[in-house]
Amino acid sequence: MLARFFEAQGFATVLITNMPYWAEKIGVPRTLAVEHPYGQPLGKAGDRKRQRQVLLQALTLLEQAQQPGQIWHDDTPWEDDVEQAVRGWQPLQPSPIIRYLQPRIRDLIRHKGQFKV
Repeated sequence: MLARFFEAQGFATVLITNMPYWAEKIGVPRTLAVEHPYGQPLGKAGDRKRQRQVLLQALTLLEQAQQPGQIWHDDTPWEDDVEQAVRGWQPLQPSPIIRYLQPRIRDLIRHKGQFKV
């Protein structure tokens, strides 16, 4: 949603995400899909080389995208055990907003985005 707002104001955007399916569904102008665990779209903390690589890909996409909604896929695999990275990222207790939303997720999916808070 923010990307579309910024685009309407004349700013070009690129979304870096591990969920390109949703980027396509909501109509993000340009997307770089990365195979990274949640919370680490640019790579591991302190991995400057990988972070730079992801950012350079995003800038290249921004420069070379030929049409709206274009999705590029970064095929660089996550170097460590993905399951361990996912477990390490998850908090022990869900945040208040997640606790609130959990019972409503099925309704959101069932009603295709007509979500009532």
